[in-house]
Amino acid sequence: MLAAVLSFVFLMIEMHFGRIGKEVVHDYRYVKLSLECMSAISLYIAFDIFSESHQIARSARGGLYLLGFCILGMHYFSITPGMFDSETIFISRYLIFLVCFHLMVSFLAFSRSIQTQAFWHYNYALLKRFIITLLYSLTLFIGLASALFALDKLFNFQINTDYFIDLCAFIFLIFNTLFFLNGIPEDYNEFNKSIEFNKSIRIFVQFVLLPIVGIYISILYIYMVKIIVNQQLPNGWVCIPILIFSIIGVLAYLLIYPIRLNQSNRLIYMYAKYFFYILLPLLSLFFIAIIKRIMPYGITEDRYLVFMLGSWIVIISIYILISKVDNIIIIPLSLFILLSVSAVGPWGMFQLSVANQVMRLEHLLKRNHLLENGKLVKLGSQYTVSKKDAASIRSIFSYLNKRGEINAIHRWLDEKDQVKLDSAIAQNDLVYIHSIFSDLGPDENTPYELHHFFVAPDNTMQNSLLSIEGYKHISQFNCAVNDFKQKEIFNSLSIFASLKNDSLQFRVRKDSLFSIPLSEKFKTLIQYVLKTDSLKATTINASNTLRVINTASQTCIIPADSMILFCNGKKIIFNTIEFVQLNSVYHLQRVQGLLLD
Repeated sequence: MLAAVLSFVFLMIEMHFGRIGKEVVHDYRYVKLSLECMSAISLYIAFDIFSESHQIARSARGGLYLLGFCILGMHYFSITPGMFDSETIFISRYLIFLVCFHLMVSFLAFSRSIQTQAFWHYNYALLKRFIITLLYSLTLFIGLASALFALDKLFNFQINTDYFIDLCAFIFLIFNTLFFLNGIPEDYNEFNKSIEFNKSIRIFVQFVLLPIVGIYISILYIYMVKIIVNQQLPNGWVCIPILIFSIIGVLAYLLIYPIRLNQSNRLIYMYAKYFFYILLPLLSLFFIAIIKRIMPYGITEDRYLVFMLGSWIVIISIYILISKVDNIIIIPLSLFILLSVSAVGPWGMFQLSVANQVMRLEHLLKRNHLLENGKLVKLGSQYTVSKKDAASIRSIFSYLNKRGEINAIHRWLDEKDQVKLDSAIAQNDLVYIHSIFSDLGPDENTPYELHHFFVAPDNTMQNSLLSIEGYKHISQFNCAVNDFKQKEIFNSLSIFASLKNDSLQFRVRKDSLFSIPLSEKFKTLIQYVLKTDSLKATTINASNTLRVINTASQTCIIPADSMILFCNGKKIIFNTIEFVQLNSVYHLQRVQGLLLD
């Protein structure tokens, strides 16, 4: 319960205070703390259930709590800010631990083969309690959220949407946990008693799960016949339906376990007897598909996990087919061991995936003459990088960056660039990484030759350039190609802005639409990048310069007024100008800034 409360508190801090003023942070500390506490809920439930069912002394129980705290602490520090740039990465980092902790809850109370029936009754009780708790929580949330919505509409309370999230978090973290725990029996001997098999389970399996399994069997076997007839390799995507089919099938087997040998229900008996025989040929298709995906693109966490889950299903299938005991405790226990081993160590999915991608990157760089004598070098004029290799190199850089492993390239840089990389990592500002290979050229995923964006930090714009003298209104705009949106401005009026034919179009309040050509503006910016020497030769006072970020180098010094434009009595201050080069012609992609009129 303490973990549930702390998870709620950290989530509230992140939502209401984590992005305001001095509390602005880029390490996602409150998000990480909240997620670790969520994970701690199931971990400490597992420890308590183990302690109570095995009558562990209080001193030993305290040791378990300390062990859990250490596990969560190490996991907290293993999550880097870059991982939050990709939802799948940090979700997988937490999801694998959550699954492991839930599996511990399922088998720690009854882990011996002679306790198979008690194990089934215990997990059935947990499942039933979970479903009831979820229904109570959903009903409570819908009811209270509807009441808040009614207050907002009827009395014009202007309730912020964040409060609905607060309510949802409170109910599903605190109320949900408390209600679930209240229904767990204190005496675990109750599960050793023989109880009548619930008819509703048989109906659910027979009329819901088995038809779904039958549909998957038909689809997958027809597809397998198709690829055999056409003599082609399977699509890598086929791994997903096979995994879903396998998991549903194993779940159905677990639910009907007490009556699996009862021949009075012929359908369930036949399913329990032949399901794993039907599954094995599909698993051969599964491994061909995943290996086909790994060979050209290397190992990633997702591919590693899919491969390991397939291996686990093979092991479980063979065990069920040859074993005379059918100890179903093996199913969650073996999955827990496999996931635990896969989550840690140099053989684990995270470290092994990174090592494999670094090895692929090194091979690509050497093949394209970008890595010589262990150091990165500029691409020579006599060499070109294929679009496929350029895409792969950029993809691996992005992969390493998002996992906080970009320092793997540290040894390839010279001393100057090593300092820059260390600084970028320390500040969680890795624009520099994208500039290392600015001369790669286009890749197969990018139709344009060069992608430029000039970004002036907000504080620089506001402190050095923002002068409103002579203007009555200030408006904010942010628009992309073919993007026509209404933007709220500082004085609660409205502005419409869009990009069309390399021109910025405005309609301010009820004025007629006016257009501002920008072609010359970004051509001028390019010249500042291409002719940095001539720019340095000119006399420009420090107060009249502006440091911007761009893709050609980490930063660029340009004249301060180069991000300002005057037109029709209006003043435009840009803080972002983005454009691409296609067939030696520049095209606008996005502009962002302020309009003064």
